[in-house]
Amino acid sequence: MISHIVNLNVANAKAEQFYDFMINPNDEQYSKWWPKEHFQCHITKRGDENHLGDEVFFDENIGETRRLAFHATVTKAERPYAIAWSMKKAGILLSAYLELGLDDLSEGLAIRHELKIGYGGIPGKMLDPFIRIYFNKSFQNALEKHCLTEWPKLALFLSSAE
Repeated sequence: MISHIVNLNVANAKAEQFYDFMINPNDEQYSKWWPKEHFQCHITKRGDENHLGDEVFFDENIGETRRLAFHATVTKAERPYAIAWSMKKAGILLSAYLELGLDDLSEGLAIRHELKIGYGGIPGKMLDPFIRIYFNKSFQNALEKHCLTEWPKLALFLSSAE
């Protein structure tokens, strides 16, 4: 299993605001957040009243050379501190998971953005080198840069919407 974690603190942000935005996404607000990087993010199928089981479509750029478009199912919805998605492509569950951890601080918000790709156990670890061909150092650097830019942008976007 490959794990890529980006931790950052965002000033003037609150867990509840970020959670509400990410758990109930819509294309218009998502693309306004970062117009040249974010295209679509919306619920395609509703889960329960807490959004557990929601199916969501994401379409965004990660840097200049990578476009990610995929479906995901909400597998964790712990208001306002954590959301996790299990990714799907062409209706097939992938061994790829994204978890967003949100913790309020006195000066803002601590965010933990964790992407897990691959399989656990000895047989699964044999596939990690093949996964690394796709999720290489360049991709990891682009994802980290993306995260370090997008979350402060969301704080600005949400504060301007108030």
